Amino acid sequence: MDKVARLRERAKELLEKQEVVGVLGYRASSRPGISQVAFITRPEEVDRLIFDSACSQNLANYLLKVKDKGKVAVVARGCDSRSIVVLLQEKQIEREKVYILGVGCEGVVVQGEKSVACRSCRYPNPVIYDEMVGEEVHFEPETVEDEFDRLTPDEWWEVLSAEVARCIRCYACRQVCPNCYCPVCFVDASMPALVGKTHNVSDNIVFHIMRALHMAGRCVECGACHRACPMGIDLMRFNRQVAKIVRERFGLVAGAKPDEMPALTIFKPDDPQEFIR
Repeated sequence: MDKVARLRERAKELLEKQEVVGVLGYRASSRPGISQVAFITRPEEVDRLIFDSACSQNLANYLLKVKDKGKVAVVARGCDSRSIVVLLQEKQIEREKVYILGVGCEGVVVQGEKSVACRSCRYPNPVIYDEMVGEEVHFEPETVEDEFDRLTPDEWWEVLSAEVARCIRCYACRQVCPNCYCPVCFVDASMPALVGKTHNVSDNIVFHIMRALHMAGRCVECGACHRACPMGIDLMRFNRQVAKIVRERFGLVAGAKPDEMPALTIFKPDDPQEFIR
């Protein structure tokens, strides 16, 4: 039995036995190469579920939207499961109300090419699950050059400025992020003077730096923000760099281990503190 057939079978069983109120997964869209998020609540609907390289959304983001309906089953790849771990660590969902159908993932394909985030993915299989649907997936991730390490601070700033200058502040990156979950962003609620709403370079840089700091130690590098950006800004360049700094300084990878807290929520006396001078 192939992976999709098994997924549909298990979804049907869970719904028929009323072990869950719904199954969060993917369905085909009318546009080739693009999937849509599906929330299946009736056994006769499970044949709508799919799983292939067009399934690009991080379902942890949608899990937050249905968490109050009761126990929900969710299809989770490595990145989805790491986001779920972060949500559990931050008390946004309850483990007993989530049934994780783990699936191995060979990467999201966008316009005929493997997504940038997926090329260097080191977690193609879920780090937490209730059952695996299909076999685990194994492949050698691409090595990504540490481009910022060879740049001077001025050159780094030039790269950042050029990239975010194209941002139109549509906030698609924020909306698709499973770990950027506040119903109303504090920036929208409190309107701090330092965060301008225009899309000139200065305001864009402040927004993206603030977001990077907010996601430090929490971003699982799923690439959803990069794929959602209508301007094609390579946000993964910055996400990877922030994750690398957290990994090197704190020895932690966001969402990789359910029993570890996110890096910036804990303190150790021997934490690197060279920034205090």
